[in-house]
Amino acid sequence: MRIANYVVLSGCLLLSACSDLQPAKTATVGGYALQVKTDPAPLMVGKSAGITLSIHDGINQPANNCKVRFRQYMPGHEMELDDTYVLMVDQAKVGKYAAHSGEFRMGGDWVIEFDFACGKDRHTQPFDYHLEWPE
Repeated sequence: MRIANYVVLSGCLLLSACSDLQPAKTATVGGYALQVKTDPAPLMVGKSAGITLSIHDGINQPANNCKVRFRQYMPGHEMELDDTYVLMVDQAKVGKYAAHSGEFRMGGDWVIEFDFACGKDRHTQPFDYHLEWPE
């Protein structure tokens, strides 16, 4: 019985470690450092996702008074939701904005494009994702 428990525990640990292999995506724009995380990671066809964008200013302080939104689209594929923006909220006021995406309906190349305004500064930053078709 101990061997079976060890195998189950090892499998759980391996799955946990594998989920950590999907690092957050980062970018710098206009003096702001951005970090994007998705849940699930990686994104999956047929599912929506929790999207989190962390914003820090030039002195590494959380930018917690911004207006943030995003849209998701597939370049080269016209879809009805291409220009639909989702507002993101920083509930804890720590520069971490969160919202839920729409469904990723097909495999291929996707872009999650963030538009944010912090004071008078307004920026747009795309992040590229590739979704594999399920087997």
